[in-house]
Amino acid sequence: MLKSLQLALVMLLAGSSWQPLQAAPWWEDYGEKENYLCSNQVVLQLRRNEHQASIENFAAPNNTLFRDRTVTTAERYAGTRLTLELRNDKLDLDYGWSTLQCKRVWKI
Repeated sequence: MLKSLQLALVMLLAGSSWQPLQAAPWWEDYGEKENYLCSNQVVLQLRRNEHQASIENFAAPNNTLFRDRTVTTAERYAGTRLTLELRNDKLDLDYGWSTLQCKRVWKI
């Protein structure tokens, strides 16, 4: 029950996986673009560089995340409401009350 509610919320927040809801400003060069599949249904597009990251198709008030260099076991980016950790091809997205686990499907 909780897993299905979590997935429904993520699908609502993610919206369309092909059209960015909150694209990064043109002057921010994120460099890396990657797509992650979450719960075998939702695709999130992550753009990142060494200092910050943005989830392009995640309808959150502020989805710009900044690199947390105190964490050494993974690449961690944190914002006011979202935190994500990258370990190889796995992404953990923590949005306060729950964590979503995703796997990289392709790089752009």
